[in-house]
Amino acid sequence: MAHESTCSLLWRVAGAQGVGVGFLLDELGEGPDGQQALQPHLAEVFLSRAAADRLAQLLGVPSARLRWALPHLREPHLLPGEQPRWEWPWRPLAHYLVPACGLCAAARGGHWGEVWLVWPDRWRICERHGRFTHVRQGGPGGVDLARLPESVRAHRGRGRLERRFGPGGAVLVADAFALTGWWWRRDPFTPRWIERAGRAGLQPADVETAWLLVYPEALEVARALLRYEQRRAAGPGGPWAAAESRLMAELAQLADTLALTPGRWQVPVAEWLDRHQRCAPAAGDDEAGGRRRPVTALVHRDDENQASLEDRCCLPWDWSDPFAAV
Repeated sequence: MAHESTCSLLWRVAGAQGVGVGFLLDELGEGPDGQQALQPHLAEVFLSRAAADRLAQLLGVPSARLRWALPHLREPHLLPGEQPRWEWPWRPLAHYLVPACGLCAAARGGHWGEVWLVWPDRWRICERHGRFTHVRQGGPGGVDLARLPESVRAHRGRGRLERRFGPGGAVLVADAFALTGWWWRRDPFTPRWIERAGRAGLQPADVETAWLLVYPEALEVARALLRYEQRRAAGPGGPWAAAESRLMAELAQLADTLALTPGRWQVPVAEWLDRHQRCAPAAGDDEAGGRRRPVTALVHRDDENQASLEDRCCLPWDWSDPFAAV
């Protein structure tokens, strides 16, 4: 399955063949003493090029096709050396292991085990089947989004925004989730979000599924931030007081609609404005589409090539971590 972790595939192949994962590893090459097979939701296994080729032969598929599907069989994730070998280290990874949509998994032999994907964020939406999955969900399948059409529309709207404005639009989406998530952490029982949770059968205070509850408002915030940046780009020398006033007015209207606590919702917005004060010199049109870059804030200078929402965000909190202070 595209984006599947190597570990996930090995467990499913072993299940389909009726053998242990350790037996399969012995077929692929040598491994470090003392290392053993870990569950696919816990860690990832890494192979050398020769071991990856053996796996492709065992499956009867071209090596190039297998490397296209499994991200960690590509450079630079392959183990060095010419010998067939594997390593199953217990270490933090630069990505998340997220369960696949249950319907996608069923079509790909999911009855031999749950499919785990290598994904930049801790959650994922399958647009084909309307399923939301996240790293800590209990059991396969995911959340059925049929009862949250506004969140599905927001996800598609986010895709259009990011396609139109590129990496600059993507950083504003990340910042918007951090702003809206801050609001949710302070007011998780906001009536609109409570109603959505009840409609979808979710726990209103569950941080793992809160992405779905705040998605429509996060997209509204992202569009407001984009308008602010566009107004500022029109006058790159400043002052930007009028643009800030317009932004605060737009977000105040949204906060009133949500019935957020007065005097509190402005806190993360003020932090965001402070971090966006310093800007790069006015840039010309980009080469691809003839448009000006929508974000010139220096705080995002190195963020536009980041894959995850967390890495693209300029704000200092991780609202989706229940153990982190916000």
